[in-house]
Amino acid sequence: MPEPSPLLHALLAACPDAPPSFIRFDAIARGLEGAADPGPSPVPGPRPSFEEYSLRLGQTLNPWRQTCYFDVGGDPSLAAVANARFAALAEALGFAVPPAFLAALTPASASASVLQIVLGFDAAGERSRLKYYLIFRDRSGASVEGLRAALGIDPLPPALDPDSVYILGVDFRPAALSDFKLYVRLDPARTPRVIRNLRAFADLWRGSRYLVFQHCMLGPGRQVYFHGSSAELLEGWLGRRRAAETVVEELMGRQLPAMNRALAEAGHRQRLRPWIASLPWDQGQLEPGPSNVYFHFSD
Repeated sequence: MPEPSPLLHALLAACPDAPPSFIRFDAIARGLEGAADPGPSPVPGPRPSFEEYSLRLGQTLNPWRQTCYFDVGGDPSLAAVANARFAALAEALGFAVPPAFLAALTPASASASVLQIVLGFDAAGERSRLKYYLIFRDRSGASVEGLRAALGIDPLPPALDPDSVYILGVDFRPAALSDFKLYVRLDPARTPRVIRNLRAFADLWRGSRYLVFQHCMLGPGRQVYFHGSSAELLEGWLGRRRAAETVVEELMGRQLPAMNRALAEAGHRQRLRPWIASLPWDQGQLEPGPSNVYFHFSD
């Protein structure tokens, strides 16, 4: 097995029974030699600009989720690296990504509006998902429409301007496309109208830098993402949930401390802390769960 990333090293210390597909994703996304043996050759070159770890907190805890970011806004040459690695991941992990989508990645990601290309994997058994995301600085419409057309997805709703998309997310199941997701930053003035029970989540809302609304073109779910102004905000939010939710106690009481101990023992100065959380939205109402929580390396 190739040398694991710091994130994978920490996760294996807490949860040693990692699916082989998760270990393979970590290696191929980071361009390590021998990562796809047997299988397609890895794409050597730069490591991702940074990594993110996330979990889904539902009836059970799904710990096998990793995301790698390539900062193409700072280094446009990373676009070709990220796109080649996504193609290698699809082949190595057995995901039926349409050739038309792969062909559309270069023009979609070459736009000066693209800040980051994001490769992600959720190793949830039969419901595993391979993810390709674009994060934009502005005027995202050409990229959004190009990838939509490549996948043969219906036009966007009239109320959703393609140029307003902040993040585009495309998820694949092993046998088929799973979803085409559009993320839009919420205007603070409109937020109370979009989320009518916002006061029930005032601790998250008032402590966030901004909120992002997710619209799924194929799936039924919609979510709101709270981008925290500090890790302490979400640590407090999770701490208040521990007594009532077994999965939160498992995360905060065992898994996360074990991961951060492993990082410290390996000489890493930063630890994993929560910075983003999402909650389901339905007909104007936020629901308390299931939720996704996103961790970054920070002081």
